[in-house]
Amino acid sequence: DYMLSRIKDIRRIKANLTGENIYITTQSATDLSNIPDESIHYIFTDPPFGGNLNYSELNILIEAWIGVQTNAQKEAVVNQVQGKGVEDYQRLMEESFREFFRILKPGRWITVEFHNSQNAIWVAIQEALGNAGFIVSDVRILDKKKGTTKQLSYSSAVKKDLVISAYKPTKPFEKEYQAN
Repeated sequence: DYMLSRIKDIRRIKANLTGENIYITTQSATDLSNIPDESIHYIFTDPPFGGNLNYSELNILIEAWIGVQTNAQKEAVVNQVQGKGVEDYQRLMEESFREFFRILKPGRWITVEFHNSQNAIWVAIQEALGNAGFIVSDVRILDKKKGTTKQLSYSSAVKKDLVISAYKPTKPFEKEYQAN
């Protein structure tokens, strides 16, 4: 029932979208080769939060039921079982942001909603964005007003998300910046 409801939601959204270059995807963000360069007007992403949630492990029952298994090699998480630290997380996030940078039109924006209180993870996200070529313009706090089970159960859980607004510079801006 839940899955059918989500499928109906996607169909309803798709039916209301008009124009070209509409992509709804669940693929790895480290390889968006099916999307042409500089074809996207705006990106909103809610990336993995470091070590807060290990998505492939959370899906193990559903995946066993439907007969598939996530390839966790490209899963951007901090996870001792997978042997991934903060450096691995940053590298995978940078790969993803580089793909976002490639497909985003110059002068257009990316919004990154982020949920983690560890300074090392926060720095990794910022460095990955910058290394990919994005210019961070603004960081805001998002209070969703409704807490998750974890937020309501643990006093140490992060209560609010950070929203990073960044843009892909235009070619003239890049030339001018590099000249200085």
